[in-house]
Amino acid sequence: MKFLLSVTLMMAIGLQQIDAHGMMLNPPSRSSRWRYDGGAPQNYNDNELFCGGMNVQVNNGGRCGLCGDNFADGQPRANEIGGRIAGYGVVTRSYPAANAITVGMKITTNHLGHFEFHLCNLDAYGSESEDCFNQNRLRFADGSQQLYIGQKSGEFDVTVVLPEGLTCNHCVLRWTYVGGNNWGICDSSGYGALGCGPQETFKNCADVSINWGRNMMKEAASDVDVVEVPVEVA
Repeated sequence: MKFLLSVTLMMAIGLQQIDAHGMMLNPPSRSSRWRYDGGAPQNYNDNELFCGGMNVQVNNGGRCGLCGDNFADGQPRANEIGGRIAGYGVVTRSYPAANAITVGMKITTNHLGHFEFHLCNLDAYGSESEDCFNQNRLRFADGSQQLYIGQKSGEFDVTVVLPEGLTCNHCVLRWTYVGGNNWGICDSSGYGALGCGPQETFKNCADVSINWGRNMMKEAASDVDVVEVPVEVA
């Protein structure tokens, strides 16, 4: 029994030392826009917007920057409006209103867990904030607000439903990936399990518009030239 417990703990600790890697590419996140636009600020670590890392996020009281930066970074953080990467927020996709859209991500190291999406309407709310994102927690095609990804890695194309009647010249679509491979305490009884407690978390933001007209920008990543940059995996 002691041997089994030791092996289990070693496996859990080992998993915590391996960082996941992932990014939103369609629409391109602010940190990934350079892959499609040669004039955009470059971030070769655009697959590492994980709140500074799990230990850093824990030290920050579980808090994360709005778009995946270390919460403790000076404001505006790099990937937020006014920041070094985000700038003023260049709109990279325009979608028809009242439609389901396809969003594409790439996960190079799977850590189980789930995806979530939020939409901040800057036209209506005025500023980028957690309160703004929480106005619109988006649903997937099956009506759920969380999509569990299992053990798959590679490219993901998921269907996300836009809020009925919502239009905007400038909205911010945020993808959140919460891992599920770390061992933690689940409740006050002290029960522990894989997927409980703090988990590595990614957040990517993309600037989009939603209108009643036709889709004026290419929605599929395959329609544009993607700059392939080798991704280093820890």
